[in-house]
Amino acid sequence: MRTFFSLAVALAVVGGACTAVAAAEPAPPSITPLTGIEPCPAGTLEDAPVLLIPGTNATVEKSLGPVRQALLDDGRCVYGLEYDSMQPISLSVDYFTAAVERIREINGTTALDVVGKSQGALIARAVSVEFTDPHPLRQVVAISGPQRGGTKSIGGVDITPLGAQTPALNLLDRAAVRDMLVGSPYLTELNSGPMTAPAVRYTMLASTYDQIVSPPSASFVDAPNVTNILIQDGCPEDWAGHLAESTDPRTVDLVLNALDPLRHPAVRCLPNTDER
Repeated sequence: MRTFFSLAVALAVVGGACTAVAAAEPAPPSITPLTGIEPCPAGTLEDAPVLLIPGTNATVEKSLGPVRQALLDDGRCVYGLEYDSMQPISLSVDYFTAAVERIREINGTTALDVVGKSQGALIARAVSVEFTDPHPLRQVVAISGPQRGGTKSIGGVDITPLGAQTPALNLLDRAAVRDMLVGSPYLTELNSGPMTAPAVRYTMLASTYDQIVSPPSASFVDAPNVTNILIQDGCPEDWAGHLAESTDPRTVDLVLNALDPLRHPAVRCLPNTDER
């Protein structure tokens, strides 16, 4: 029963943050107003600014906190924006597309890097194909994004009846979750054209032990400008799944290596589980 309960809770935390199951409804999101985006602090414009996009029901800190801190330690300019992760994904894509434009405008920069986790990883790729040359994005790093969609089962368990019994977990009623299902109208339209922008470099990360976006190939995209990485390649003792990837040292290192391999050539291999 523990496994079934853990998987049920995992559905409510697609972005990597555990929410209280007892709540009848998730708390209203705190959306970052685009007018509140300020220029990068002095001394951080040498490298491209980095925009972080969290996952479903998760803040930037819960989805990408260690990544953000490591980038700040590097002296990078980092933007972490909160959004309504239950609204249709097309609306979130519009929001982050406008955010990219504002960040570029107020900083006078020509390039940004974007890192997304889970739903945020799908949004990051969708935003990248919204632009034409000159393209404002340099790199997209996507952590366990449902690029090809997810299913209504987690770890082989059909969660539809569970949602009917437990309204707090019935995320299938939410537009963003429906948009992320295999064969959804949104994904069908998004993936009917080019799945990447030619001028952008992509790194897609996935885990064998991800029970939410599964199989790992659902997070991968086949294109010349895409590097697909399974975090267990070369490190089988790292069992981090969807939740633990938010803090998994190897996953964090792979993100940093993708963004700046000269500064971060080493990628740690540490034993891990999805309990972190």
